[in-house]
Amino acid sequence: MGNKILDINNLNVDFLSEGASIHAVRDFSMHINENEIFGLVGESGSGKSTVIKSILRILPAPGVITKGEIKYKDQDILELDESELSSLRWSHISVVKQKALNSLNPLLKIKEQIIDTMRAHEQIKTKDAMERCNALMDLVEIDRNYLNSYPHELSGGMRQRVVIAIALALKPKLIIMDEPTTALDVVIEKEIILKILDLKSQLGFSLLFITHDLNLILGFADRVGVMLEGELVDTDTAEIIKSGGNNPYTTKLINSIPDVSNYNQSKANKNEPELIHVKNLIKSYSRHASIFSSDKFHAVDGVSFNVNKSEIVGLVGESGSGKSTISKILTKLIDFDGGQILFNGEDISGITKSKDLLDYRKKVQMIFQDPFASLNSIHTVYHHLSRPILIHRSYDKYSKKERDQLVKKEIIAILKEVDLSPAEEFLYKFPHEMSGGERQRIALARALLVQPQLIIADEPTSMLDMSIRMEILDLLKSL
Repeated sequence: MGNKILDINNLNVDFLSEGASIHAVRDFSMHINENEIFGLVGESGSGKSTVIKSILRILPAPGVITKGEIKYKDQDILELDESELSSLRWSHISVVKQKALNSLNPLLKIKEQIIDTMRAHEQIKTKDAMERCNALMDLVEIDRNYLNSYPHELSGGMRQRVVIAIALALKPKLIIMDEPTTALDVVIEKEIILKILDLKSQLGFSLLFITHDLNLILGFADRVGVMLEGELVDTDTAEIIKSGGNNPYTTKLINSIPDVSNYNQSKANKNEPELIHVKNLIKSYSRHASIFSSDKFHAVDGVSFNVNKSEIVGLVGESGSGKSTISKILTKLIDFDGGQILFNGEDISGITKSKDLLDYRKKVQMIFQDPFASLNSIHTVYHHLSRPILIHRSYDKYSKKERDQLVKKEIIAILKEVDLSPAEEFLYKFPHEMSGGERQRIALARALLVQPQLIIADEPTSMLDMSIRMEILDLLKSL
């Protein structure tokens, strides 16, 4: 592999708050060799981003590096002054951040952003800068005409390629990529990974690739490090990590990777009656071409499928393909323009009255993608779970005290069913006091409380860590 290009020894990072210290990173040691791909894996809050910020010396207050050494070749980064540090960044070590749209200035054209990066570190004539811009666009395989475009005029995949081009502008020897494909569709993700590997082959840089997706990094990294609660608990070749690694936590992550080769489709539901039938579904939105005319954009165009009772059906597609639009139509959050939807043999387009709509939504529930946004931050778990009970059930024959006792008993029962124990401790928690996985379990409990016939889960695990994803999917399957 060659000599070490980055060498971190015994790094410790604390966050000081009101006299107390939170140990974000503890005794962290790793190295990256020249021309090597090192994958750093860990779930949310494991300390990955803190390590990156420490390497780049951009750790925000009240974060403090209390101990350790970070060497780039023979330079101790922690000992550099601001001038030396400035020349190191981008020229020697560059970074590609997670969300490309947030990394780019929305008010500047692509060429201006690339040239700004060059001129921040070297004197370069406009003609030479444009030649390098053209070469960079060729490298990342984007048409040169897009140099005159603004970020919002590019797709997510193209924006991420632009961020990579900026990172390559000064020909660094080490590139740090912080979850560069997280916000991208799986097809675009594969394209970006292949392009990164192609560029590395051409230019010979070393790569520190940060991700929470162990399955992704095992496909192309030379070595992999696994972080847990601020510590590097495992480091080895990708092959050894793939076989289970050297730590029980690594084994747990490996076991969380779905194995589709062993999947056997259930035959038990094929003879079940049809629950929902969708035929030639159409949903259009007006798109104004000018103040005098408009055209229509078909978000859903002639889609047909059916779901039987007790059946699990997967609807797959990239961003913008119409999945969420179909979900909203099926739950009658929005209307559709054409086609037919039958639920238990009845046309749902005839459901217009409030009472009928309430009854339909009791039968068809939805779990939303974002567990951080689907729960109101100012209300407790008890409030979130009591609402569907009180809306869809009648307690007229009970006193308020009896009603409250019955509601509480039912909420505790459903919390146990979604594996939130001890249930009593979750009753009065607020969303910010729970993890993403716990919040998504609350969202699932809320949907289950009214005993629906159909649950529509709109990417319910996409924002969760890998081990939590499998827990939620296993829970859904068991229920």
